[in-house]
Amino acid sequence: MLFSDIVNQHYDSLNDVDLQMVKYIHAHPKEVTTMGTNDFAKVCHSSKSSVIRFTQKLGFTGFSELRNFLKWQNNPNDIGKDAAFKRRIFSDAQRTIRYLEENNWEKIYQALENSRNVYLLGTGVTQQNQAAELQRLLLLIGKPVQMIPASSQSNEFKRIMENITENDLIFVLSLSGENQHLFNVLNVLSTYHSTIVSITNMQNNLLSGRADYSLYASSSRSPNPTDWWLQTASSFFLLIEAFAFGYVDYCRSKED
Repeated sequence: MLFSDIVNQHYDSLNDVDLQMVKYIHAHPKEVTTMGTNDFAKVCHSSKSSVIRFTQKLGFTGFSELRNFLKWQNNPNDIGKDAAFKRRIFSDAQRTIRYLEENNWEKIYQALENSRNVYLLGTGVTQQNQAAELQRLLLLIGKPVQMIPASSQSNEFKRIMENITENDLIFVLSLSGENQHLFNVLNVLSTYHSTIVSITNMQNNLLSGRADYSLYASSSRSPNPTDWWLQTASSFFLLIEAFAFGYVDYCRSKED
């Protein structure tokens, strides 16, 4: 997959500032591979935060990953040891574990405990698998959970929405948190004032910005552009287990 293909894939989520950056990259592909984040922001008459947000909308962790993608796209045979994909799994797990150790989810656990119904919504195949695992664990714990279809136009989604109240808790799983179809779902959910917990990649995104609570895991794209379809996902299952088992600890601590 080329850079232009990635842009087309995420085009609906890009604003005018983002498109100006795309235009500069198309016009100066080699120059961009030697720039730092601040340099690129300067030539695009933008800010560092806008550059980072732009790269994350395209599925990269930051500007350096985008820059390396462009470098390897320009020189597909020049892929060195930094392209070892296996190491990304380890680094993603380490980042996620640090996040797990540094955060307290007591408020989310309280919302989960007091919820009337719990729903799960995954926006992609991988996210649906993750949602299914969270559903399995919560069922074992004794908290019934129902899956919601990701399409706001489906009859199943509309039927479930008829019963949603402000006392319900909804987990929404999305890798980027920038999916356009997801916004349509969020617009519907917002009218019911239910509590939303987002589960996304470890970056700022529109979903986490609109959610009441946010959970994060680290996920990385393959460093080799020819393997554009590969992305790590194991850290999300690590997050899900930690969250579910942490809820068990929370419930037991209240009994003591």
